[in-house]
Parts: sequence; structure tokens; C-alpha cells
Amino acid sequence: MTLKELRLYKGLTQLEASSICNVPLRSYKRLENDVNYINSYKYKSCYELLNNYKDNNIDKHNPYHILVIGAGYVGLSLSILLSIYNYVDVIDINEDKINRINRGDYLFKDKELDKLSNKKFNLKGYLPDTSLYKDKDYIIISIPTDYDENTQVVDTSNIVSLVKEIRTINKTALIVIKSTCYIGFTESLNDKDVIYCPEFLREASPIFDSVYPSRIIIGGDKKNHKVKEFTNLLLECTYNHPQVLYMSYKEAEAVKLFSNAYLALRVSYFNELDSFSMKHNINSKNIIQGVSLDPRIGDYYNNPSFGYGGYCLPKDTLSLIHQMDDIDNNLLISSIDESNKKRKQFIVKDILSRLKDIDNPVIGVFPIKSRQASILDVISALNSRGIKILYFSPSDTTLKGFKDQCDLILIDRYDSSLDDVKDKVYTRDLLRRD
Repeated sequence: MTLKELRLYKGLTQLEASSICNVPLRSYKRLENDVNYINSYKYKSCYELLNNYKDNNIDKHNPYHILVIGAGYVGLSLSILLSIYNYVDVIDINEDKINRINRGDYLFKDKELDKLSNKKFNLKGYLPDTSLYKDKDYIIISIPTDYDENTQVVDTSNIVSLVKEIRTINKTALIVIKSTCYIGFTESLNDKDVIYCPEFLREASPIFDSVYPSRIIIGGDKKNHKVKEFTNLLLECTYNHPQVLYMSYKEAEAVKLFSNAYLALRVSYFNELDSFSMKHNINSKNIIQGVSLDPRIGDYYNNPSFGYGGYCLPKDTLSLIHQMDDIDNNLLISSIDESNKKRKQFIVKDILSRLKDIDNPVIGVFPIKSRQASILDVISALNSRGIKILYFSPSDTTLKGFKDQCDLILIDRYDSSLDDVKDKVYTRDLLRRD
């Protein structure tokens, strides 16, 4: 990594880097741009100072008072990590969830959370109480924003209400929006002390993805010292020195939507490949491996499924599709949702074809781990056709009893406990089943 690459990695301007290195800006620019300086003492000295920048600047602050509104995957994982070095209050409308947080039960399983068991979390949970807005340095909003069928974008009305409510009590706190928004929303609030900072977490590993983030995106004014301080608070939680990108509100909002739309597109691509292979009775796995060995494509995020699902990908993709209505060449992104619907219809037809010779078939379903998983739409379609659905619950029946009752067992991601009844299992999890 060159000096310039390191500076960009740290999210610094040349002026800031020259100040950290204690050299004039003109001299610093020469160090970055002239290859003849690479082996010089001054170059190496600047490189070392920038490389140690986090250690010298982040860990020496007094604890801040932070409020997080919304204790879902994003809000709770962020609350836990920020509470190691700060005082954090978290608000949620679910009383049981708040009680569990205050008992130290943090609601999700994540191996990375176990590694923090020796840390003290200065974290308290509360039901909604506007008095908690007072005297907070940072207020983070991480509430759900569901897709609105009428407006065809995510519903941000609750965020608008919260920001207005907060500002009646706390005029100075930096408000950080973590919830997904439509492009242009944050700017419409017309508040210089509101920033948009999207999150990119997987439900199965929110702590891991928080301490090893792929990047930190800040939509807001970098010159605002509160913004820089908050960025440092996020960096303090990380182990991997992620690159920080500062940009406009709209650009940050677009990063979130286009990122999730691309993931949905990639899922749809490999699902269409799989559907083609199934239709023509050829081996999907061989084709996927052959395609994915091209380094421009990559051997990742390529395992077929019943369709993309979860909380974020469907609504974010739909929201982006609507916002691209006025773009002439929007055919690719606008077709993602339709491709996903067709995939689930294809899966349903394939399952029905396998059951056509069975009287009163019973389809078994393993516990579903993901919110709004695509398998739920498949199950709903099968159920509407009169197919009996049996959900496995260890409290109701043994696994053996469940297997014996089912003619077919649906599972999106394969489980080795089904090895003895592979002939009954229906999955498109090609890369893990073997």
C-alpha cells in the first residue's frame, strides 16, 4: 500500500495527513506524487504516522452519551459495541426485548459476541421515553422502514417524526440515521447535524460484520467536527481498519440501495442459471463452478436458492426500481424483482411435479431462520393449492417422527441432520449439500 492509498484508507485529506505528519502541505504532496521519495526517511516516517493514526487519535476520548432508537440487528449490535467505551441507552417498543437486554441477553447468536464476554457493556435498555433525548451527544435512529406500496419507496414518516421530536428537546446532538431511506430523504430534513450512515449487516453475523465492516459510508459534512468524532467512534469498534468514504446525503443513500440491488441481482442471476439447468437436465453446480472461476466474477455469493428474501433486499430493490422510473436504460434493475417472482413460481411448479403421484402429500419445513425468507412465499403458494404443510418443532415431535410423516422436506440451506433422508429433501443449496 502506498502513502496515498494509506491516506485514502484512513479517510484523510492531504491537508489532514500533512498535519498528522507535521510537514508542510506542499512537501506532503511531493511525498505522495514523486516516486523518488518512496525510500526516503521522510516518506517512511509519514507512512508510520498515518498507519498509527487510529491508535493516536481514537482511544483517548472521554466517554460520550449515546442514544440508539431501535434495538433490531443494526441498532443492538451497534449499541453493544459503542457501549464498550461510551454510555449507551437503547430504546425499543418491545418490552420483553428491553428486559432481556438489561439482563445481558443480547437476543442473537454471534461467535464474535462471545469473544467480547470479558468486556463491560455500559448499556441500558428503555421503552420509549422522550426524556432520554436530553443531554445526549449522539442519537442514532435504526428503526425499520418498510416498503410502502402507495408511494413505492420505503416509508420514512416515523423517522421524520422522531427527528422533530428530538429537536424539541435536544438542539445540538448529532443525529445519525442508520435506517434505509429513499434517495433524497436526509437532505429533505434540512438539518446540518443529521447524517446518513448506512449499515451492511447480515442477520446471521451482525457483530462480526460490525467489527469487520467492508467499509464505512458517511453521508454528511466532513468539516463538521461532530461527524469526524462519530466516525472515530465507529472506527474504535472495528478490528480491520475499514476504508471511510465521506460523500453527500444522496450518494450515501444510493450506496445502500444500489448495494442491495446488486446483491439481489447476483442472487437472481445464479437462480436463473439454476432454473435453466433444471429445465434442461444439466448439472447446475458444474456450470456455476465453471463460471465463477473467472476472477472477474468470483466464486462467492453464487449458491442457488428459492429466491432472495430477508428484510432488506426485497424492499430496497423495489424502492430503487421506483426511483429509476425516469431513467431510459433501467431495464436491468427494473427486472430484478420480476426475476425473483418467476424463480419462486418455478420452484413451486417443480415441487408440485415431484408430488403428482402422491395422494394427500405432506411437505415438511425446517425452522426458518431469516425474516421474510423466500421459502415463505413458496410455502404459501403450496398451501394455497391444498398441500399439507408440517413445520418441525422439537417440542411437538422428534426429528425422526417428523421425517417419517413427510413426503418431501423443504429447506433453503441444507442441514446435515437430514443426511439419512436425502431422497426426501428438496433444496437448491448445491454448494453445501454435498
